[in-house]
Amino acid sequence: MGSLTHHPTHEDRTTRWTTRARRAARLAVEVAYATWRSRRHADALGTPAWRRQVEASSARLLSAVAVDVEVRGATPLLAGPVLLVANHVSWLDVQALGAVVGTRFVAKSEVRDWPIVGTMASRFGTLFIRRGHRRDALRVKNAIAKLLVTGERVVVFPEGTTTDGTRVAPFYAALLQAAIDAAIPVQPVAVRYREADGTPTGAAAFVDDMSFADSLARVLARPRLVAELTFGAPIWAADKSRRDLAARCRAFILSALGFAAPVPLAPPAVRRAA
Repeated sequence: MGSLTHHPTHEDRTTRWTTRARRAARLAVEVAYATWRSRRHADALGTPAWRRQVEASSARLLSAVAVDVEVRGATPLLAGPVLLVANHVSWLDVQALGAVVGTRFVAKSEVRDWPIVGTMASRFGTLFIRRGHRRDALRVKNAIAKLLVTGERVVVFPEGTTTDGTRVAPFYAALLQAAIDAAIPVQPVAVRYREADGTPTGAAAFVDDMSFADSLARVLARPRLVAELTFGAPIWAADKSRRDLAARCRAFILSALGFAAPVPLAPPAVRRAA
């Protein structure tokens, strides 16, 4: 009997490249539109209308690159300020979280110069931090605290880098002090990526010396990806140290990703397509 292995034909390859080109073109259009909208509404930064704009822009960008978002666990604190603490896998993390909670982010200063992502990050009020500089960390910590006090939501990635999704790096606790200073809860979020059939995937990972163009090409090559966000219960910060908060958040994320013993939490999943 002959082999049943399917070998891609010229037509198959042409179709795949056409699909990728269409997605890339749509992505460029969405970024241009989001940038234009953000310029028109720059004075509305932090308002409910601005958050809705972030959610809509992030969702459209994810749709352009065929990424869905699946939300699990505790309901995000949509009504009030919160410091969201997440593990970091990809530049898509920001878009996935932005589509669900319309929040501000803290990112390394290099992100400002990235194509597409850097433009959107700058326009949507991202706080940029110089890694390895304590004085700059203090500046950003104070800025986060001020935003939390005024009712905004902020996401931090305390690993300080991205991983391939198969592990969670140690957490740097410095920025979590902002939640203590502002007497605002923190909420852990576990981030991972799957193929449409549920298989875990590293296609979204943005690690090592990979360029943004290389990472984008890997994402566009997949028929569809799912960004799975698992929210833990809020942790009140007032009576805790920043190291305690970091340890609790990391423990939940490890558990949610199946890397540690289960942490008891979590109502049923809610599906949201980007």
